[in-house]
Amino acid sequence: MRKARLAWDLFRAEGLRGFAERLADRREASRGRRGERTVAPADAVPAGAVVPVLDVLATPLAPRWGGVPVQLGVRLAEEALRGPTALLAPEAGWWTLRTTHGEDRRRARLGPWRPGADPSEAPDGAIGTVLEAARLVGAKIVNFEGASGWPPEALRAVARPGLKLVVSLHDFALFCPRPNLVEEPWARFCAYSRDAERCRACLGGTWSLPTGFVEDWRRQAGALLGSADAVVYPSEFLRRRHAELFPGVRPGLERVIGPPTPGRPAEGTAERVLGEGAGGLHHVAFVGAYRRHKGALVFEELLRSAPKEGSRTVRWSIFGSGDPALLLRARRLGARVVGHYRAGGLPRLLRNERVDVALLLSIWPETFGLTLGECRAAGVPVIAFEHGAIADRIAAEGGGLLVPPELGTAGVGALLERVLAGEVEMPAFRGRTAGPSATEAAAERRDLYRTLFGEAS
Repeated sequence: MRKARLAWDLFRAEGLRGFAERLADRREASRGRRGERTVAPADAVPAGAVVPVLDVLATPLAPRWGGVPVQLGVRLAEEALRGPTALLAPEAGWWTLRTTHGEDRRRARLGPWRPGADPSEAPDGAIGTVLEAARLVGAKIVNFEGASGWPPEALRAVARPGLKLVVSLHDFALFCPRPNLVEEPWARFCAYSRDAERCRACLGGTWSLPTGFVEDWRRQAGALLGSADAVVYPSEFLRRRHAELFPGVRPGLERVIGPPTPGRPAEGTAERVLGEGAGGLHHVAFVGAYRRHKGALVFEELLRSAPKEGSRTVRWSIFGSGDPALLLRARRLGARVVGHYRAGGLPRLLRNERVDVALLLSIWPETFGLTLGECRAAGVPVIAFEHGAIADRIAAEGGGLLVPPELGTAGVGALLERVLAGEVEMPAFRGRTAGPSATEAAAERRDLYRTLFGEAS
């Protein structure tokens, strides 16, 4: 009943198009599974074969679970063209080990997957399952793709003789079990709070945690960083911020490897010209997951303050799935909800819908921003808050304008009005490409792993 109600809520919020896109995602996943052979764990790889690296993901490898599985799926597909791969991730309540060896694709169930009740608990039996998967495929490196969903001490337990540990970070999960650092119940960025009482109050709104939990979490996270053989960051911003949050702690190796951008063209972008939309309306779109931490409430305030019918000069849209209740409210305020789109499909969608300006309104400092690369691939300029990796990228490469976070909705609205009126010019994108390609990301990974194996780069 719960799943049926969620499906109904999503259909009401996103409409037929978004629902159809979700079904297409599931059909593609089913086709992919049909191309795999289900085998016993002992037969996870062909006889005599080994897979040197085991990737581990705490969520299913499905686009609806967010940007981490999306970018990992793109990278793994590229890596599979060049050598064997192995991925351990939950699927349908089971830890599932997937391997590729040329055209040979196999799937083995290793045990039930039950997520922990709170941040102090790893998924039931997970570390033992990770070690077993590494043994089955012959891996010498275990790469955790994301720390969210894992207590730091659980990841640290994987480090042992003969097995190297790589942690690929995508957020602030090592600093706080609420990895986007949005403080509850106020839905505001906590500014990397170190106030124990304030942190306890925030986390206590979701979990019942013992006194001293956050302090111990950060001590364990520091120990993990110091013991990892390598830590991979998606941006220089996240590497720099972790150096500040965990002073004096350094892993064996640090690398900044940007995740591949879905739908990225090979070279350059085609810049949009403001005002190309039909009927003289400017088309402004919220892009990405429509949730509070991504700026849904900021966009809602923009809608509430927009001119009413008759004097309207802006067509408002939302490209992305999210909280059904918030999407329905946005619909009632006049926004068109395009809803869910398939991984890699956003650039084409933005071009086809002739979007003039994309709004990336995350209230927390994003650590890379896949949607920024997708907007650039479409040639659509952006307005974003001036924090995180998105601010770094726009400042370095153009293609957008930034608003100080303290100015909030009023700042975004004022700048947008000036842009659409022609009073402020959008800087052109100065980069060669819209973001890393799958080939580039996979090559940088191979270079890192060769270094860990002691091979020449």
